[in-house]
Amino acid sequence: MNQQTTLKAVLLMTVLAMLTACGSQKSDEYDFSSRTPVTSTTVQPVGTTVLYCNQKSQDGMTAKLMVYTDASNQVRNDYMKLKFTQIPSSFASGDHIQFFRWQTSSTYQTYIDPTPVQARFETLDGRLITSFSPVIYWGQVSALATSWGINDVNTFFQNVRLVIDVRDPQAEYDVLKIAMYNTSGQNTVNMDMLMPAFAASPNDYAKDSGGVRADNLQNLHPFASYKGSSWTPEQFLNMGSGFCF
Repeated sequence: MNQQTTLKAVLLMTVLAMLTACGSQKSDEYDFSSRTPVTSTTVQPVGTTVLYCNQKSQDGMTAKLMVYTDASNQVRNDYMKLKFTQIPSSFASGDHIQFFRWQTSSTYQTYIDPTPVQARFETLDGRLITSFSPVIYWGQVSALATSWGINDVNTFFQNVRLVIDVRDPQAEYDVLKIAMYNTSGQNTVNMDMLMPAFAASPNDYAKDSGGVRADNLQNLHPFASYKGSSWTPEQFLNMGSGFCF
């Protein structure tokens, strides 16, 4: 019995050591980020013109993503604000949504965190509706929507926003993945969005301290199709002004 106990203890210590080593390796390898750390939306980082908001449409879903600011207009990099302006009708029939974060390292290695980040519903002026949850269901808010006299999913989303806890105060992650699943667990929407803030110009975004940013990130820039154009950062900033909410 003592020998078995000793063997179990040794095995447990070995597994813990392996997990610790893996965690350290991940941390060292993925210490690069494409996000532009900002402290306030009223001050542009020196030498850059950045977008504080993003927008994307895919597979019947349209979402706007925006930096989160507190009451003092200070940016909280660990949070993001998200607003759905269109969502598939199947969400009201039992489908659910989860959010994931991923990053690409300076050596172009991509890491997707398998643990979903959590989200909560708020009114547009910031009043809390739900607590944080790793899964978003229509059932969480349908009773509230009904009390507001709203029965349509998209109408409800016009009146609320989501706050996403991306668990990233140092702005090390690049992308928020919005994943929708049907009642059978099949992934029906898989939409990746660059998390702001980032350079408004795709030409500026393509560069990284004299190097070249990974293609999978460059391709997610909302103005990627204009890369190589002579448009100014200020023009791109104006183009992206409608992304905010």
